Amino acid sequence: MENKTPPKLLFITEAIRRDIQLPLKNFKDFEIVHLYLDAPYGDMTKKDLAGCKRVKMDELLDAIVGQKPDIIQGVEPFGSKIGLKLSYISYLAKKKTGAKLVCPVFENRPIKERFNLVQRIVLRFFCPRFFKSCDRIFALNHGAVENIRFYSKRAKVKTGILWGVWGVDTDFFAPKGEKDENLIVYIGRWVSEKGIMYLLEGFRGALNKIPKLKLNLVGQGPLEEAMRCYVRDNVISDAVRFLGFAKSSALPGYFSRASLACYPSVKTRRWEEQVGTVNFQALSCGTPVLTTRGGAIEEYIKDGEGAILVEEKSAKSIEQAIIKFFSDQDLKKKLTARAREYAKKYDIKRGVEQAEKELQEILRED
Repeated sequence: MENKTPPKLLFITEAIRRDIQLPLKNFKDFEIVHLYLDAPYGDMTKKDLAGCKRVKMDELLDAIVGQKPDIIQGVEPFGSKIGLKLSYISYLAKKKTGAKLVCPVFENRPIKERFNLVQRIVLRFFCPRFFKSCDRIFALNHGAVENIRFYSKRAKVKTGILWGVWGVDTDFFAPKGEKDENLIVYIGRWVSEKGIMYLLEGFRGALNKIPKLKLNLVGQGPLEEAMRCYVRDNVISDAVRFLGFAKSSALPGYFSRASLACYPSVKTRRWEEQVGTVNFQALSCGTPVLTTRGGAIEEYIKDGEGAILVEEKSAKSIEQAIIKFFSDQDLKKKLTARAREYAKKYDIKRGVEQAEKELQEILRED
């Protein structure tokens, strides 16, 4: 019997990343083609980039048409100016190819707060047309649903699928080695919206009660000087290590060694947490997380299920949670035992399987 050629699913990406690309290898029913503009994170090998092609913006439309895709994954119009252009190109590509068009939407800040007047005018003109043309829009959080509905009440919105994020690779993010019973880790950008200064203040307070505590800071960002000044001025340099940027391959080791991972995101006028995949990664490594109730975090992370949730912008709450976690051995053991099991709910294999079922349904639609 002759083998049928699998349908072709074409991804368009502004900036390709290893943790977003590698899960695509789990697609079984589709041929995957990935066109991208840039690979700025330095974490992709030639092997990782198999099936990917870097293109220039002015070449993208012709490249899409030349691939003759069955389904095009476009880019949400809310992410950036480049993202808006890619959104428009995917809209044109659907018209030229007759392919189905799907798109994830992450943006959960209200439109009137996130964008200025000129931006809102542009979005008001384009978004109703774009969302109407989409055969499915994968909304990653409640705020994204509201933003889509703001422009299109009839858009075909699908929730419950972690499109683009996919979840966590529980084989890669797995426990490695022994834990340091007094170690806390933060992994992420060193920026104000990640709540890093609240973490430092909360850690300082907890250190007064539990002098053995240590904090590893993994990442980089514009707040580094302010962070170092705070650590120095408050005489906690012996307990805090600045480890700098780490590639994806090193993250399981950092998570696994720590007893607690902290991710205290805070909401700003133009940004709030859209998923919080770092929390999945920590939990998958068997490390409980201390995180905030900001943004969409509560949609994915549940208090007591390997996690402690506190109010955002509260160093005191972070301090109290750290003290309780390291002082209450029963709580520590319970959260540690539940962490990895909870993360398995978001295994990338399951996420991709859900996506493939939805895509097959889309292909069957007229």
